[in-house]
Amino acid sequence: MVEKVDVAVIGGGPAGMTAASRIKRLKPELRVAVFERSGYVSYAPCGLPYYLGGLVDSLEHLVHYPVRVFTEERGIEVYTRTEVVEVGDGYLRARDASGERTYEWGKLLIATGARPKVPPVEGVDLEGVFTLRVLEDGEKARRYLEKATRVAVVGGGYIGLEVAENLVRAGKTVLLFEVLDHVFPAVDPDMALLVEKELARNGVELHLGEGLKGIHGRDRVESLETTKGEYKVDAVFIATGVAPETRLAEKLGVKKGSTGALSVDKSMRTNVDDVYAAGDVAEALNLVTGKNDWFPLAPVANKMGYVAGAAMAGLKAEFPGAVGTSITKVFGLEVGRAGLTTARAQQEGFDPVSVMINANSKASYYPGSSAMSVKLIADRRTGQLLGGQIIGGDGVLARLNSLAVLLSFRARVEDAFFSDLGYAPPFSPVWDPIVTAARVLLGKIREA
Repeated sequence: MVEKVDVAVIGGGPAGMTAASRIKRLKPELRVAVFERSGYVSYAPCGLPYYLGGLVDSLEHLVHYPVRVFTEERGIEVYTRTEVVEVGDGYLRARDASGERTYEWGKLLIATGARPKVPPVEGVDLEGVFTLRVLEDGEKARRYLEKATRVAVVGGGYIGLEVAENLVRAGKTVLLFEVLDHVFPAVDPDMALLVEKELARNGVELHLGEGLKGIHGRDRVESLETTKGEYKVDAVFIATGVAPETRLAEKLGVKKGSTGALSVDKSMRTNVDDVYAAGDVAEALNLVTGKNDWFPLAPVANKMGYVAGAAMAGLKAEFPGAVGTSITKVFGLEVGRAGLTTARAQQEGFDPVSVMINANSKASYYPGSSAMSVKLIADRRTGQLLGGQIIGGDGVLARLNSLAVLLSFRARVEDAFFSDLGYAPPFSPVWDPIVTAARVLLGKIREA
């Protein structure tokens, strides 16, 4: 038996559920079906490290809305623990515990997200090796960690740093391995050094410039081998980045862009008629470079889903793009970045010039003020602000959001300097760190 739906959505993450909800709000008469491999929809995998560390005591707290909200209140058909195994022109086949079923669709949204990039080395399939993608991954890892004492984290990006911190919180000895010579490749090496010092200060054993060669053990993890040695560990977390999950889309003939993610227009349409893509699987415009880029970030995914839903319901809607704004916490430090790094700016053909300044998060005389480092990057020829990185004990998010808006509108360094930012001693020095950095950078450009 073949069932017919007006709209099929593959993926129940932020983009997929936002799109499905938007469609039903605008066109409640449409039959909308969502297919999700895991047992949850509208969930926050970004919260999994904090579940491992015990800050979140239940996976249910990482679910924005239970399934019944979508099925009973919004009228969306939701099929969890259901994998789409084939997709073709106007149809898909979905498999669950009871077998396979075919659905015909009028429009299709591909919101399959991103998958962990697992190095092709021996032992990655051993018991005790984990990646974090869906909530069930966190549940499995937390149970296993009850008997582990020494844990390796492979990868020093966002997820790797957050997992390392929370494993320390859980009482584990943590070894962090990064193939580059510094952690957190989303920032420049001089800013990453601040993060490395914070990791070491909190007991994380850093191994920089070490690539993974293999994971060893009889039935479960017993050791990890790198390009520099072998280390006894009880568990391994692979956090070496993610890649867009494009396999189903490619079978349908959807084109990929230069980033490897699916190519879409501003309304999230692909090159295939009536097929849309949104979220971590799709490209978006980089507002700094003016070129297509890939932003596997939850806020971007939600907005792309919102636009896709509106467009699929027949409205004119466009996603303008993003600048890659992101923030994380590493023990006592808040670490934020937006726009381009110095190396990326050079790759994009800019002539980058930068400054890094140290300031206070509040007026120096006000209790609780903490140190903050701000790095701004601009194009020497035009003065266009290209990116920035901010690290401090508090107050980073406010500055980061100001920077993100400036970057979104291709502001110049002079615009950043004259930005009318708020001031009061409990919140900022009279010269805000962003303004101070812009003032120094402006002088550096004018002297050149």
